Amino acid sequence: LDRHVQKMRKIYSQRRQVLLESLEKTFGSEWIAYGDSAGLHVAIDFPGMRFDEAFKRSCLNNGIYITPVESHCIEKGRHQSKLLMGYGHLEPDIISNGVALLSDIIKTLNN
Repeated sequence: LDRHVQKMRKIYSQRRQVLLESLEKTFGSEWIAYGDSAGLHVAIDFPGMRFDEAFKRSCLNNGIYITPVESHCIEKGRHQSKLLMGYGHLEPDIISNGVALLSDIIKTLNN
């Protein structure tokens, strides 16, 4: 069991790193990660942006399963610029492609 846990930690760490590097490559320094030291998802803040259910639907229509943090908040209006991104089940190339597609969707909705 210990061997399996160590193997999975390494895999998930690599996937997390791919996600963070893809975000850096695609969005530069215009985002802040929360909860990126462990786990299988990370909250990403894009200051100045607003993500709502219409954004979520647009992502779903393009094959991206992503959740605005606001969807999980009791007090609405405080986390509209944050997205919850899961990566544990995705291969590195899917993560990179997904971040690029996410950028395209954001650009389309902000024009």
